[in-house]
Amino acid sequence: MDIAALRLGNQRIGQFGSVEDVVRRLGAVQGQDYGQSLWALGLRTVSGGAADVEEALQSGRVVRTWLMRGTIHYVLAEDVGWMLSLFGARDLARLTPKAWRYHHMTPELMSLARKTFVSALTGGGCLTRREMIALMASVGIPDDRQQSYFTFIHLAQEGLVVPGPPRGKEQTFVLLSEWAPHQRSLSGDEALAVLASRFFASHGPATLADFANWCGIGVREASRGLEAVQGSLVCEAFDGKEYWLPPDLSPGSGAFLLPAYDELVIGYKDRSAFFGRYGEIPISTYNGMFYATLIEDGQIAGLWRRVLKKTSVDVELRPLPGFDVDRLAAHVSRFSSFLGLPVRTVVKDAPAPGSAKVSWRSRK
Repeated sequence: MDIAALRLGNQRIGQFGSVEDVVRRLGAVQGQDYGQSLWALGLRTVSGGAADVEEALQSGRVVRTWLMRGTIHYVLAEDVGWMLSLFGARDLARLTPKAWRYHHMTPELMSLARKTFVSALTGGGCLTRREMIALMASVGIPDDRQQSYFTFIHLAQEGLVVPGPPRGKEQTFVLLSEWAPHQRSLSGDEALAVLASRFFASHGPATLADFANWCGIGVREASRGLEAVQGSLVCEAFDGKEYWLPPDLSPGSGAFLLPAYDELVIGYKDRSAFFGRYGEIPISTYNGMFYATLIEDGQIAGLWRRVLKKTSVDVELRPLPGFDVDRLAAHVSRFSSFLGLPVRTVVKDAPAPGSAKVSWRSRK
């Protein structure tokens, strides 16, 4: 079983008709790096551009907020409520007294911030991050210890606020109850079943441990979700592990530019299947920052980054020895179309295996 190629095929890169279809299929798409995450959604559509992704956010059909693992994800607007019910309370419970002290926050100050934001945002209000910080300062809550960051995440995981439509390059906040009033209602086990169905249908072949890691929950809890949907899946034993996948799944092929934190790479606890062809290289830093990767037939074939200029973009490739960069030509053209800018390809030195630091020296 070629796990990596099957996972690539299951992601259906370039096959979806809309951003909403992508998010619905994958269940949730990690999106803490805004620029990178736009491409994560766009590359899976047939021809959508960056403007199409941002329009889905501007309209409120797709919401970008803190969900699983306390990390920002894209989800359908109707799914925010039940996902927060499943994950928000447990993430808030992990906030230790030490974290509250570090940010110089107390439950009383959080209550004050909550009341202040409700008053300011009720009736269709929409404030930028800077305006929210100024509002906090006006009621005596400074931002000298990142109080705003702590408060915004806390109130988002409570389900009070969500990031709203971007205002230029600035993040905004709105009330969830007004921005996405039509929420699905799912209980705990129903929610786990829906998540399991979406995860294995889009990320399989995957193990129970992969699903638990993706959700940020324990294996025992994750197993309840898998048990509810395993009748619609196929189980394949490989290398001593059980992998679950949709029936009649076909392997994918081709070379692609994946953004940092892409679901194809980050969606699994065990990523060893991606390093079978070219050997293992570091794809993240010691503190969990993921690099953008080159993918060939599901295998990691190097790293890349984009360098935005005034009227064009440089795509700097760091392929591993043996990878034919000409295979990327079609996808580089798709990336250019997505951005609406001409792209120049620059080839750099290959990343050194085992190195935790990435250098972008030119290849001579």
